[in-house]
Amino acid sequence: GTGIATAADSLAAIKKYVFEDKSIDKESLIDAVDSNFENAPELLNLLRYHAPKLGNNDDFVDSIATELLDAFADSLSGRVNCLGGLYRAGTGSAMYYLWHASEIGASPDGRRRGEPFGTNFSVSLFARIKGPVSVIASMTKPHVERAINGGPLTLEFHSSVFDDVDGVEKIATLVKRYVALGGH
Repeated sequence: GTGIATAADSLAAIKKYVFEDKSIDKESLIDAVDSNFENAPELLNLLRYHAPKLGNNDDFVDSIATELLDAFADSLSGRVNCLGGLYRAGTGSAMYYLWHASEIGASPDGRRRGEPFGTNFSVSLFARIKGPVSVIASMTKPHVERAINGGPLTLEFHSSVFDDVDGVEKIATLVKRYVALGGH
């Protein structure tokens, strides 16, 4: 399940700009991705910083992530591994978010060749998110119970959040809300 946000963000960008708005023709997008955006800095900026991104509580892209995780879980349903157990879908990426990124070219979400994916079940590194509440809202829409073989949501906060009781209580409330919405 490495790179779920990159996949969802890329498909959302293609859907929005190529098929709905028709503001980017498919050949230009393919050329930009194939050339690692070397000759398309404006397109890189648009896709990286302004296109719909997972993590902003936006059903447009969140529904794509849901479909992708469902398809992943469906593809493994009932498949037996070499030890006689069942394969289970998961969104935990361990270090694969770095290793896979080094093997995969640029992507239509504005990620350049070699740039890492978000860790585990997390938003893209270039996503401009509205805040942690919107991330939790987005990341609890997919049917994570179907892909529960690892895959924590990774959120990072500045250490100053933990400097006083009020900050710690806010983080605790955020975690409780995440779990109440079905996060794991």
